[in-house]
Amino acid sequence: MQDVNSDVNIEEKTKIFTIKTQVGKEQSAADIISSRADKSKIKIPSILVTPELRGYIFVESYDIERIKEMIKTISYARNILEGDTPITQIEHFLVPASTVAKIAEGDVVEMVAGPFRGETAKVTHIDDTKEEITVELFESVVPIPITVRGEQVRVIKRKEEEKKKEE
Repeated sequence: MQDVNSDVNIEEKTKIFTIKTQVGKEQSAADIISSRADKSKIKIPSILVTPELRGYIFVESYDIERIKEMIKTISYARNILEGDTPITQIEHFLVPASTVAKIAEGDVVEMVAGPFRGETAKVTHIDDTKEEITVELFESVVPIPITVRGEQVRVIKRKEEEKKKEE
């Protein structure tokens, strides 16, 4: 009689490990880890580098010991944090943030790109689907609405701040 459990292939699950890196060198460390993993046949399904979290990268893998061994010789990688990171803790990094999400109608913005760079303007309309905002420049003689991409502006003063000052 054959043992049933010996034929069953127990599939390992990947875990997400957090690697502490030199600040500003996260992408370089991720690139080196990826190339070394390919050369040494270590299975790394994904590597996450997020601009919101400086000094850390997330590596999905099966074996923490092989990852520890690999990053010992990478100058930008400092160490690996103990334990694995649940996907629930990093899933908010996986959804791209809208460029216009933090901008509200009535906010005062500075143009950081395009022909009106350096000009200040008031936000009159926001189009979330196209990630565009419509602004009216302060310095213009005639208030003409201009539509620009959300990443072309930087918020200087929020509308809520003005309301609090008036109260």
